[in-house]
Amino acid sequence: MKKWLAVGLAATLAACTAACSSGGKQPEAGTTEGAPGSAAPTGTAAKKWTVSSIEGTWTSIPGENGEGLKKINEKFNVDYKPQFVPYDQYASKLPVVMAGGDLPDIIGMEAVDANFVKWAKQGAFLPLNDYIDKYPELKLVPKSVWDAVTVGGKIYGIPQYFPAKYGKKAVIRKDWLDNLGLKMPTTYEELKKVAIAFTKDDPDKNGKHDTYGFGLSKQVVYGASMGAAWDSAWYHKNEQGQLIPGTISDGYKEQIQFLADLYKEGALHKDWAVSKSTDVRKDFYAGKYGIWFEQPTGLDINLLKSFREQFPNGQLATIPAFKQSDGQQGFVAGSGYYTVKMLNAKLKSEPEKVDRILQMESYFRAFIPFDKRNPQNPDYDWQYGGVNVSYKMVDGLPVLEPQATWDNRPNRYYRSVFWAPTDEATDPASAVPDPLGKSFANATVDLLKNTKFYINPVNRISSEVLMAKGSELDQIVQEWQTKMIVGQEPMSSWSKMVDEYMKKGGKEVIDDVNKLLQASGIKGEWK
Repeated sequence: MKKWLAVGLAATLAACTAACSSGGKQPEAGTTEGAPGSAAPTGTAAKKWTVSSIEGTWTSIPGENGEGLKKINEKFNVDYKPQFVPYDQYASKLPVVMAGGDLPDIIGMEAVDANFVKWAKQGAFLPLNDYIDKYPELKLVPKSVWDAVTVGGKIYGIPQYFPAKYGKKAVIRKDWLDNLGLKMPTTYEELKKVAIAFTKDDPDKNGKHDTYGFGLSKQVVYGASMGAAWDSAWYHKNEQGQLIPGTISDGYKEQIQFLADLYKEGALHKDWAVSKSTDVRKDFYAGKYGIWFEQPTGLDINLLKSFREQFPNGQLATIPAFKQSDGQQGFVAGSGYYTVKMLNAKLKSEPEKVDRILQMESYFRAFIPFDKRNPQNPDYDWQYGGVNVSYKMVDGLPVLEPQATWDNRPNRYYRSVFWAPTDEATDPASAVPDPLGKSFANATVDLLKNTKFYINPVNRISSEVLMAKGSELDQIVQEWQTKMIVGQEPMSSWSKMVDEYMKKGGKEVIDDVNKLLQASGIKGEWK
């Protein structure tokens, strides 16, 4: 999950999507024009500060003396000393740094977890409540996201933008629907009929029995959620009126029953439970599956090209959310951020230094529309190291030059993602040169901008009990549900699964989450 977030984030916000090779982590981006800090500090701000940082990275580590770093130091009158650690080592590295006591000024984390809460409570991080209103780019962050980095009423982290609407959604072969004279499904019963027809009725008209209706991979990824009522989000309530995780709800049971029915009909690949999601994705674009999960960001250009070459008349479409029994209709929103930065609590005695750091942060995160990401925008050109140096323009799109030139980019050293005023403003279709991908992205954005989204309340609190027990509990339900789908356990065993979940810590999780929600006044809400 974290890795596809990283890929999706970079592909959405970086300006190099047109020609970047697919399959690897893409560089971060975030540009602005006329943002705070765009001019060199003057007057009382002329004091030069040494600013240190540590954060994880999915990309390669930049050089220690790159031109991009020198440009940052000159522009902001700082001696910036960033340290980057590969994310596969960061989880073990950061606790050692935190325990050492001599912390950098800026500390990055990939997610809000138990360590974040613990360190915040121990006083390691600077509360930021009094600083937010001073910077327009920080004021853009909605309360639901600030809530996620708040502990005991104090905001301890600066979240980095990720579009809340553009997570994985069910995508269908529209040309297969047309070939079989079928309509876009609007219920699970209709979806089942379509998936079975895609398996048995030769939807690609090649005369072979070589297709499956629905793509699924191990750990029940990505499942078959067609709206908030069937999602893993905390949407349903138990008999005590407490919100519960979707994975043990009757709604989730409905989608597992749907998948079990498909397996019996042969509409799921018999080896799905040991298949990697990356392999299923490739097979979907190779014409093996009729329904899979995709998003308008992070599209693989090579897979799209191969798809078009194999299926000139192929069409992809996102399936709209199904109408729920409670009258609602929509998807669950993502958290709205990915990765977070904290400031060292010791900076409390150096407010001018804090302001300098927030000037840098504000500058690199201020939004710039996609059509202004070009050499004519001096801030964009500066952040990307200069046209024909670290990037070039190809068919109106900025494309990164070879990696050897990347250290010329200031945004390679100070990594902060621009905060878009709306998800639609990111304009993901403009970053996709492939015509099929562009058409799919545009159509999906048009669909989602008119779709309601449920704000999952559990994303807005920090339950240490959930953080400690959540992974083990998730594994319990995944194992039960996998057995139910393949017929090793009957669906009537659902109550046994819930009982084990509750006995292994689920009750404590539900009690703690609801206690925190009640204390903070946070509820699930539709927007």
